Amino acid sequence: MILQYEPCRPLRSSGLLSVPRVRTKHGEAAFSFSAPHLWNKLSEGLRSAPTINSFKTRLKAFLFSTAFN
Repeated sequence: MILQYEPCRPLRSSGLLSVPRVRTKHGEAAFSFSAPHLWNKLSEGLRSAPTINSFKTRLKAFLFSTAFN
């Protein structure tokens, strides 16, 4: 019997990035906070796009649906 591996702590291969803790609005504006925060908000299907072109297409659709819904 083969069991699926479940790590005891989050790994980078899970697709999510760690977001540093910040204490000020200036910290929230920093790239080191904003980039992983926005990446983690994307759906799994978007983050795991097999090619750059499919990622761009999915990202555009996601952004339009977010902006106009």
